[in-house]
Amino acid sequence: MESNTITPAHARKVLGKQVQLWIDLFFCVVLLPLMIYLLPIERWLENNTSFVLLLVGWLYAVYFVNRVFTVPSLFANRKRMMWALLVVIAMIGVTYLLSHYKMDYPFRHHRPRPEGMGEMPRRPISAAKFRLHQQAVWFLFVIVMTFSSAMGLLRELYRQRARQQELEVAKNKAELSLYKAQIDPHFLFNTLNTLYSMVVTQSPKTEDAFMQFIDITRYIYNNANQDSVPVDSEAQYLQQYIDLQRNRMNEMTSVNYRYTNDQSLPGATIAPMLLITFVENALKYGVSASEHSVIDVELSMKDGVLTLATSNPVRTRPSGDASPGIGIENCRKRLDLVYDTSYSLDIDDHDNQFSVLLKIDLNNKQ
Repeated sequence: MESNTITPAHARKVLGKQVQLWIDLFFCVVLLPLMIYLLPIERWLENNTSFVLLLVGWLYAVYFVNRVFTVPSLFANRKRMMWALLVVIAMIGVTYLLSHYKMDYPFRHHRPRPEGMGEMPRRPISAAKFRLHQQAVWFLFVIVMTFSSAMGLLRELYRQRARQQELEVAKNKAELSLYKAQIDPHFLFNTLNTLYSMVVTQSPKTEDAFMQFIDITRYIYNNANQDSVPVDSEAQYLQQYIDLQRNRMNEMTSVNYRYTNDQSLPGATIAPMLLITFVENALKYGVSASEHSVIDVELSMKDGVLTLATSNPVRTRPSGDASPGIGIENCRKRLDLVYDTSYSLDIDDHDNQFSVLLKIDLNNKQ
């Protein structure tokens, strides 16, 4: 049975949406009509009702476009920022055209004209009235832009604060479960057992294996509290992990690991120990002592996009028909929090072949 308990984060999100809705209603129903009423709206309606309707519709459009798109885009990537600036320029241009719309005013003191003489003569608006007309249009535009920008900023700051709180909670949980997830007792037992066997048999690789184990442990301890690490360091960490695991494999299993970096994004960083989950999963379920197994792990950086591709046969499964890689779901949640919509994860599990394709766009995270 599903729980109906509402989490504090969900409650805050619902409350934030309700507050935003009430603010929008207050502006659209009360504040903006009041400001328009204080301006020479009666003369505008008398001479050109369609202009008034166009202006009011335009002001509402400016409010929502600026709050919903323009302001949030200023906190996004460079491409969206450029689009936001273009939208602001376009809005200023349209407002400029509206402010230069000239209306004709009829003579207010005249003698009634005989029937059949045509419509009342009209005279152009005076320069003073035209300036007043321009000032009124720009006044409304500035007020709408200011108010909508303030609401957009508050909404964006609230969203970022909520997301930061989620990241902190996830980070704390990740730190507590880090050694269980990455160096769990199963990994420690297998590694230490492998090292013990190498010592007993006096394998020439024993010293190198111990150094690899020490380097991996040091890397985890040093980066457990870091928000990000260089991609090259993470790639080296994967290499050390695979080299260490090779010590427990016989000739029936081969692991191919490749790493390439086109240096299109120098100094690129990634959340630490994020990729190891997929590599550990491939080595855990793809190794066999009696069947030939080929495990492929490829990590590449191209045009600022980090791609991890793993492929392995499924030689063992957790229980029954359960799919391997349950820990991947926890990793997916971490990806959602850290990279939001800047990543894609495709998992394929069929015919006893398991493959993962992870792509992370690091251009927006540097």
